[in-house]
Parts: sequence; structure tokens; C-alpha cells
Amino acid sequence: MLSDYGCFPNTKHKACIIDLLGRVGKISEAEDFIMGSGSENDPILWHALLRACRIHGDKERGIKTGEKLMELEPFAVTSYVVLYNLYMDAGKISMAMKTRGLMRERGMSKEAGISWAEFGGSIHHFTDGNNSCPHNNAVHARLEELLVGVKQKTERGGTDIWELGFQSRKDGETSLTRHGELLGVALGLSTLPSAAPVTIMKNQRISWESHETLKLLSARENRGIIVRDPTHFHHFDQGSCSCRDYW
Repeated sequence: MLSDYGCFPNTKHKACIIDLLGRVGKISEAEDFIMGSGSENDPILWHALLRACRIHGDKERGIKTGEKLMELEPFAVTSYVVLYNLYMDAGKISMAMKTRGLMRERGMSKEAGISWAEFGGSIHHFTDGNNSCPHNNAVHARLEELLVGVKQKTERGGTDIWELGFQSRKDGETSLTRHGELLGVALGLSTLPSAAPVTIMKNQRISWESHETLKLLSARENRGIIVRDPTHFHHFDQGSCSCRDYW
């Protein structure tokens, strides 16, 4: 960049290098690049590394990266939530509870997940964990129907990735039925013409459970499904996503 184009690399350029290394599993090299980049205190670079750790299952390095982000962004809710999940995944329950307690002490709360879409000339909003959306009964019934079909398909395929997502709550619901983006997709599938793709917007990054569910729904329903979150554009089609499962 410097010798051929006279362009000095900025933080976003450096984050792209980390992202590229992370995509091919060179996580150690990505971390070394950060430390020698001259921008080792920029959260953007560590977020890129954290994404690679999550995708490739490097829990210990992921925890170290999450702790670094806590130092760099002490009042960023996302950093606390990410580190809490990392500790839980690694079985470090006491550290996860300590992180949640620190978040509570500092008066911080997680932003509500909100999804929205335009169907029939109207904007529809769906809040994660909130059952008060319009057409509530019909939408939940349609989503349950879709999830049953997906669950049956995965059971026939011998996979158990849905164990958590299909775990029943005390009120009889599954955890997946509380994801706003899935409720939006269910309404779109019921409302839009059969050839039209379903497009949903969300203010937070979609979860892994939702991502895998939408891949299977796109194949089962033979429909294109688009979800745009703050950082990525996901186009689900015939069981795959345009992000290639790296986001």
C-alpha cells in the first residue's frame, strides 16, 4: 500500500488482514499481527480476532481477547455480554457470574434485540422475548410449525445442534420462538407472495441458533431470506448463507 499506492493503512485495513487470517484459521498469526500493528489498543482489531476465535472454537484465546476488550471498552455492554458467553462456553461459571455482577454494579444492561420488516405497506417490529407483537397468536403458531419441520429434518439427519434451541421453557415455548428475527421471517413467509424473498432488519448480530435455523428454513421453504444486522448482510438460500458461516 505504501510503496505502490502511497496509501498508509488505517485501522480498517488492518482489521481486514486479521479477518483474512482468521478465516483460514491462522489465529496465532492474527494475534501477532495485532501486537505488531501499532494499533494494539484499538478495539476493532480485537473484535476481528474474537470473531475468528469464536468460529474456530479457540476458547482460551477467545477469553483472553474478551478480557482485553473489557479493558479497552469498560463501558461497552457488548464486551460484557461476549465475555460472559465465552466463560459459560468454557465452563467457567464463577467467572461468568463475576462478569455479570460487574455489569450490574456499573448499572449496565443489555440493549433489547429488535427486528423489523415491511410487509403489506406496514412496518412490523419484533422484540426478542416479547410476545406482544401484532398477529401474535398466528405468527407464533406459524413459527412453531416451521420449527417442527426443521427439527424433524435435523433429527432424520442425525444431528443434535438443536438441543439448546428446542429446549422447552416452563411456559411451553422453545427458546427459538423468542427470537424476533425468526418471528419476522414467520410473518413474512405467511404474508408475502411465494416467490418474494423475506427481508428482515435487526439492531444486533443474530445468534448462531437463528443463523442455523434460517439456513434450514430457506431450504425447506425454497425461499430467499435476507437478514441485515449492524455488521453483516446475510442472504440465506437453499440451506446456505452468503457469509459462509463466518460473521
